[in-house]
Amino acid sequence: MAIVGSICVLLAAGCLYLIARLRKNKQQLAQALLVLEDIAEGNLDRKMVTDEATDVAEFCFRLNEIVADIKRQLSGLRTSENEYRKLITSLSHDVRTPLASLIGYLEAINDGLVTEEEQQHYLHSSQAKAFELEKYISTLFEWVKLESGERRYQFETVDVCELLRESISDWIPRMEPQFTYEIDIPEEEFYCKVDASAFRRIIDNLLENCLNHSQGNKVTVKLAEEKQQVRLEITDNGKGISEENLPRIFDRLYKGDEARGSKGNGLGLAIVQELVTAHHGKISVSSRLSEGTQFSLTLPK
Repeated sequence: MAIVGSICVLLAAGCLYLIARLRKNKQQLAQALLVLEDIAEGNLDRKMVTDEATDVAEFCFRLNEIVADIKRQLSGLRTSENEYRKLITSLSHDVRTPLASLIGYLEAINDGLVTEEEQQHYLHSSQAKAFELEKYISTLFEWVKLESGERRYQFETVDVCELLRESISDWIPRMEPQFTYEIDIPEEEFYCKVDASAFRRIIDNLLENCLNHSQGNKVTVKLAEEKQQVRLEITDNGKGISEENLPRIFDRLYKGDEARGSKGNGLGLAIVQELVTAHHGKISVSSRLSEGTQFSLTLPK
C-alpha cells in the first residue's frame, strides 16, 4: 500500500507539473498572440519576451528574428524608394538644363536670330549639350539594369593590358587640353576573365571622375601583376577627398560637394563598384586633401 501511495503521489505531482507547464505555455502563447496582433498593425518594434524554460521559447525567439528581418527589409525598401525619388529629381534637373540650352540654340538658328559665324558656335554648343544628355541617359540605363539584375555579362578571357590601352587611347584627346598624363602598362600579357564593355565602363567612370571632379592637372594610370591578380591604380593630383567623405564615395547618389564638386549625378562610382563586384574584384580609394586621390582596383587572373 505504501508503494501504491507513493506512486499516486508521484503521478499527482507529475500531473500538477504538466498542468502548470501547460498553463505557462498557454499564457506565453496568449502573450505572443497579442504581440503578433500589434505587429500586424504595423508596430515592428514589438518583441516577445519569453522564459527560456517554456516549450514555446524557441518559437518566440525565431518569431522575433523574423520580425527583425522584416523590419530591416522594409527599412531597405524605404531607403531605396527615397533614393529613387532623389535620383529622378536629380536627373530631371540635370537633363532639363542642357535640354533647355539645346532647344534655345536650335530655335535661335532656326529663327535666323544669329549670324552665319555665330551659327557654327551655336551648332557646336548644341552638339556638346546633346552629348551631355546622351551621357546622362546612358548612365541612368546602366544603373537601372544593374539595380534590376537585368545587366547581362559576357565574360571572356582577354589580355587586360591591351584592353586598357584601347580604353585609355580614347581618353587621351580629352585629357590633353587640361591634364598631363602618365601611363604605365606592361608589355607582357595579363589574362583575366572580364566583360569587355563593363571593364571599359569602369575605366571611363574612373577617368571621368578624375577629369571632372579632381580639380587637378595630372592623371597617372598604372597596371601591375600581383600574385594571382592584376592591380590597376588611377591617381590624380587634385584637391583630394576628406576623411569624412571617403567612406561614402561609392554610395549611389552621393555627391561629395566638399571633396569633388557637385557636378554629376552621383551614380558613376556606384556603378563602378557594382561592376567590379560582378568581376569578383575589389576597389578601394585613398586620398589626402590638397595632394590627390588614388583608386585601386584588383581583378583575379
